[in-house]
Amino acid sequence: MKRILVSFYSVLALGGAANAAPAPAVNNGYDWAMRVNDEERAQSAILAYEVDGTDDQPLNFTCEEGGDRVFAGISGGALNLTAIELEAGGQRVRLTGTTEADDMPTFTAQEMPATSPLFRAFAANGWLRMTADGATVDMAATPGGKQAIARFVKFCAG
Repeated sequence: MKRILVSFYSVLALGGAANAAPAPAVNNGYDWAMRVNDEERAQSAILAYEVDGTDDQPLNFTCEEGGDRVFAGISGGALNLTAIELEAGGQRVRLTGTTEADDMPTFTAQEMPATSPLFRAFAANGWLRMTADGATVDMAATPGGKQAIARFVKFCAG
């Protein structure tokens, strides 16, 4: 499977469900969308927070079917980005890694399980909050986006 923008370097759980943050509002024009690819018989999928029909995509996840391994992708960020934090439903992880500066800076970090508490909360709540380079972005889903998130987590976890 081609890893489209990122592979995760380290995952450190930071929080629990007791500190659940309220769900953010849906950003106008953005939603979570899932696409499945068939690369030489191995099924892979991408879940991207994006504006449909554009390359505006602040975060994406990729996985192989049933592999229980999810990879995140961030492109176009800061050249010195070394970590991001993700939060969903009170579950938080800190992902460290490196940024390569090819045509466009691409943050790279270590994989995380699709069965992790963060991804279970993400599927249940339909939103994710990312903090990178001091900026926080809330990524909430429409009802269709929530279905895409749930399908992606199920696809990846097996």
